[in-house]
Amino acid sequence: MENAPDQTTIESAPSKRNYTPGTLPTRVNTVTAAVLAGLLESNALTGMNSVFKQNTTRLGAVIHRLTRDYGWQIDRRDVATGTTDGRVAEITAYWLPQATIAQAFEAGARQWVNSVKAARALRRNDAEKCRNIATRKNAARKTDPRQSGF
Repeated sequence: MENAPDQTTIESAPSKRNYTPGTLPTRVNTVTAAVLAGLLESNALTGMNSVFKQNTTRLGAVIHRLTRDYGWQIDRRDVATGTTDGRVAEITAYWLPQATIAQAFEAGARQWVNSVKAARALRRNDAEKCRNIATRKNAARKTDPRQSGF
């Protein structure tokens, strides 16, 4: 519209926004807990970040679960990034608003974040054992998955 007023925010009602934190997962040694802990520490997460920091390739599914099952209002924005093979790819970055983080920490989230970090560190002690189990399972399979079409 020609006479439409300039809009300086991307939200339609920023003053009505709900910054109430959601609930914290009870299990602290999970990927879901690790993702939420990262968001609570003011990190903006992308799919590639989550591969290396939270050990998951399913960040979008975890974000959906945190929103649907735990009530967290997680902000997101598509951003362009250059790739090493010469393309521009659109990725999504996720973060929590600072007001939500502040309220969560006022409600005791710092202790929960620390317990998540400790539980995840303890779980990493089993990484070599789990890799060996996966190798044995894959060796016991009757067919090579790369040859299933032959």
